[in-house]
Amino acid sequence: MGRAGWGVRRAAKLAAMILTRGNLFSFLVTAFVGAIFLLMVFETWALFTGNKTITDYFREAVHGFPGLAFVIAILVGIVLGHFLWGPATGLLAPAPRTIRELMSRRAAN
Repeated sequence: MGRAGWGVRRAAKLAAMILTRGNLFSFLVTAFVGAIFLLMVFETWALFTGNKTITDYFREAVHGFPGLAFVIAILVGIVLGHFLWGPATGLLAPAPRTIRELMSRRAAN
């Protein structure tokens, strides 16, 4: 088996590590949950030892840069609204169109 077997095994290992959209999303969610966990560990440590908590850091930042805090709050609200708001349905929702209608409209413009 020798060298040829090593190449086949290495190719199989590299194929398993290909970054797909699902793998990337899974990694990002795992990293986000890990970061939240570390923040909670820090907050617990700060409360038990009497050190400065995360809230104190945020309060100082908001008082120091109120305009930036306002812009960040607006952007967070827009992003959450985008992902948590449902699809357009109801009386005011646009009527569904076929791809043929969309393509003919694009060609006319």
